[in-house]
Amino acid sequence: MVVVILSLVLLSCGRDEIKLSEGNWRGIIKLNKDIPDSEMPFIFTFEMKENKSPIVTIINAEEKVISKEISYTRDSLIIKLPVFKDEIRAKIISKDSIAGEYYHVGSRSKYSMPFYAVSGEKSRFNIPLIEPAADLNGRWETTVSPGDSNQYKIVGEFVQKGNLLTGTFLTTTGDQRYLDGVVTGNKMLLSAADGYYTILVKADISDNGKLDNGYFIRGPKSVEKWIAVKNPDASLPPPDAITELTEGTAVIDFTFSDLSGKRVSLSDEKFKHKPVIVQIMGSWCPNCMDETRLFRELYSEYNPKGLQIIGLCFESGNFEESKLRIERFAGQIGATYDFLYAGEVGKNIKEILPFIKKLNGYPTTLYLDKNHNVIKVYTGFSGPGTGSHYIKQKEEIINTILKIL
Repeated sequence: MVVVILSLVLLSCGRDEIKLSEGNWRGIIKLNKDIPDSEMPFIFTFEMKENKSPIVTIINAEEKVISKEISYTRDSLIIKLPVFKDEIRAKIISKDSIAGEYYHVGSRSKYSMPFYAVSGEKSRFNIPLIEPAADLNGRWETTVSPGDSNQYKIVGEFVQKGNLLTGTFLTTTGDQRYLDGVVTGNKMLLSAADGYYTILVKADISDNGKLDNGYFIRGPKSVEKWIAVKNPDASLPPPDAITELTEGTAVIDFTFSDLSGKRVSLSDEKFKHKPVIVQIMGSWCPNCMDETRLFRELYSEYNPKGLQIIGLCFESGNFEESKLRIERFAGQIGATYDFLYAGEVGKNIKEILPFIKKLNGYPTTLYLDKNHNVIKVYTGFSGPGTGSHYIKQKEEIINTILKIL
């Protein structure tokens, strides 16, 4: 279908301006050409404001991803998704259809995937809905890459209402944010597109109620198999017990460049005798985005009482390119605390931050008292898509801030 639609683009040259239909649209991204049924659907709305400015809103369960950075010409539509660097570039075929490419720009990867969309669609997965074979509500112990030497555990949490299914997966680095989909017969399907994630999650419901033949498909080179069993007691290691400090670490210090190129040290006058949160992060990281949104709020409240926050950003090896990404990330979130360029993601972290024995994920956050002793190290971040987990985590963070203040 993508090929047919794209071929129609060649016939569109020279036509009059086409005004796109406002309202609901259903987008499709072809994630992986080597895997059957790997088309990932998502719902978005297109609307024109009174000032003629277009707005696109992607809907994932309770999440709304709003883009106002849109180039809308006679025959094309370019949508820059917020915070991150992903874009949709499409040709306008008719008022009810567009087709082109979804461009993903990660920390160290860039690729495109075929994309098309049609208007008037409200159903995310355009498939017949029949009675679900099981009730998937609850907590699921999930094994990723089962049987392989590198298999690992995560936790699925689902809410099912009839055929409708929402949920997320909790991992040691955070959650997979707002997943939205359906259960039909013995099939479960979830998806999300948010400017970083393009993810299709699917599995079969077996006769014994387990989830088998599961796939996480995120792009051309990111495919993982998974299985799961319902387990209300499924859990992950405590987030403050994942990342270890180098033996003998007490007071820590570091020096990196801010976004103007000025060298900034933790021992500078600005931070002396101040409690500091050190956020090891990247502008490409969705869990870092959720954490930064919370830290923006907490910085506004507790900075007048002495709290400082420093974001150590691991990006590309190019400072100027990284600077632009960090500025976009912080600016769109509205975070006003210090962000420093810490170097290229994937490099030997012990050479860059010798007080870290091993970094086990982004974000990793250190809470320092007024003398810059490490009080707590916290790996990962469970965002608002995790509901009660986010609320509990926010309370723990506030309690830690009060302690270091």
